[in-house]
Amino acid sequence: MITLKSCDKKFFVIEETVALQSKTLKRMMAGNENDEHILVPLTTIKGNVLAEVLDYCTKHAEVETSEEDKKIWDAQFVNFELDDETNSRMLLDMFQAAKFLNIEGLMDLTREKASEWMPRKTPEAKEAILRRIENHRQLND
Repeated sequence: MITLKSCDKKFFVIEETVALQSKTLKRMMAGNENDEHILVPLTTIKGNVLAEVLDYCTKHAEVETSEEDKKIWDAQFVNFELDDETNSRMLLDMFQAAKFLNIEGLMDLTREKASEWMPRKTPEAKEAILRRIENHRQLND
């Protein structure tokens, strides 16, 4: 078992199969030869964002779900309007969390959704979004 702690002190206990969706967590687990419970503090990921990321990982860890059903689920997972600040912030936060945790499928999914949305933004809004992504990158380098 592995416990993730968000920056706002929310705890998520997850199964190994769910954790294995993340290459970052997979590396941590590989170093855990004593099979001890692992606590991972995620200092840049909020609890509400981590909950969404873990929903994605849980779905993709299901071996009984076909790839086609996962694609349908993915489309529904990101089927929200990005015109309001809350949804657009969530999308960017999910992308950044997926990048930090190295979850390729979720990075691709959120990148695709953002590419649909970015052309409708003003140049100023695009610049603000890119600045936010760059600030996050500098914090995690």
